Amino acid sequence: MFVRITGFGPPSGVELPVYLRNPISNSKSVVFAVIRWMSPHPNANVRDSELRPVCPSPFEINHALWRFTTVSRARAAMDRRNVENQLSIFQGSTDGEKRQHAMSLSRAMYDLVQIQSIDRFINCTTIDNDVNTILETVTLPFV
Repeated sequence: MFVRITGFGPPSGVELPVYLRNPISNSKSVVFAVIRWMSPHPNANVRDSELRPVCPSPFEINHALWRFTTVSRARAAMDRRNVENQLSIFQGSTDGEKRQHAMSLSRAMYDLVQIQSIDRFINCTTIDNDVNTILETVTLPFV
């Protein structure tokens, strides 16, 4: 997901820092990518040359295994009142399923990064119907 933040400069009096401007002449808005952090899966005990967590057999030859990172406590913005007011944006066919989906995201670790800082992406999928376990396909450099 991408977020554009606007309203910098007059009349707000808030200046967009130079290091966030792209192009440098843009002093009115900035665009960030919202990312969700991942950590090595506990079942992946070996690391490859790029320190990715190598998937256990039989996929170890070209797969890494990740889990979505969580924070120690639920985010305050995910309190029951806020979730109830925005229940329609969560996945599920019933209100109970939507609440469960919202609560599964309440401890997720997100960040904002500048789009220009993204130099690679990964090919990945969830595994075994577990939305928190991510299987990354690593392309092997055959020469």
